[in-house]
Amino acid sequence: MLTQFAKQRLEENLDQYDVWADKFEDLPLYFMTFHGQQNIKTVLDTMQHAVYLYDISHVVIDNLQFMMGQENLSLDKFAVQDHIIGAFRKFATNSCCHVTLIIHPRKEEDDKELQTASIFGTAKVGL
Repeated sequence: MLTQFAKQRLEENLDQYDVWADKFEDLPLYFMTFHGQQNIKTVLDTMQHAVYLYDISHVVIDNLQFMMGQENLSLDKFAVQDHIIGAFRKFATNSCCHVTLIIHPRKEEDDKELQTASIFGTAKVGL
């Protein structure tokens, strides 16, 4: 994120690192400290708390696959995906908070272009 913010490769411009790190530190960014699979209710509760406490207006969720986890393997993946996306839509509307949801496509052969089917095999995702 720091490299993107600085718009330059800081490893090639180490003399600029401290300057950009100080500027980045001043940005109003907050991070959830979740790692791995998380329950959607826990994530939504944390997001709602951040809206209330910090008056945030934009949340980035990286990524949908962690929200879905492995526990729902017996359920319809698309129904689970729709439920999660619906929950984020409702949160965004009710909280006046924009939600960006990152979805990583499945790995494809190098010579194959990504298709809508690269995301859980169909074009079900849509906001």
